[in-house]
Amino acid sequence: MSHFRPDFACRSVTEIEPGWLRSLGIEGLLIDIDNTLTRWESAHIPPEVREWLESLRREGLSIYFLSNGRGPKRRRVEQQTGVRCVTGGVKPLPSFFRAGLRHLNLPPEKVAMIGDMVFTDIWVANRLGMTTILVDPISRIDFPVSKLFRLMEWAFRWRRPKNRLTPPPSGQGG
Repeated sequence: MSHFRPDFACRSVTEIEPGWLRSLGIEGLLIDIDNTLTRWESAHIPPEVREWLESLRREGLSIYFLSNGRGPKRRRVEQQTGVRCVTGGVKPLPSFFRAGLRHLNLPPEKVAMIGDMVFTDIWVANRLGMTTILVDPISRIDFPVSKLFRLMEWAFRWRRPKNRLTPPPSGQGG
């Protein structure tokens, strides 16, 4: 069951410092969109999230989005952020995560997957050897099937990180 538990957990992506990621040996990121970067029912990326993505790029981290969201929403998010989405698959299929690794041109041990759901974002990334970071969902509004997965996450305590560590607070990263 350890594949269902994230390596790290925090409230929001903006708490994840680029320098801290680098200190872990991370060179690339696969990032979920819905309820990780923006509300499930919205395509608007908040300014603080756009600024965070830019700070990752300044640190030299490669980024791709890995999302089950609909095409029009993915394209609007790409336009707002300048970050491309991996297409042609669905999470949690391992082939979709492998496609993300190919886009990054990095081995799994140099990649972190960031998302808000254990079943779709963390489980397979752990199995493939990526670092996993679970964030709290931005909104309670969700895809109907996702609500069932979230109940399982809480019932089995899968949201607790393996090592009980969280990234350092903003401004205190390595």
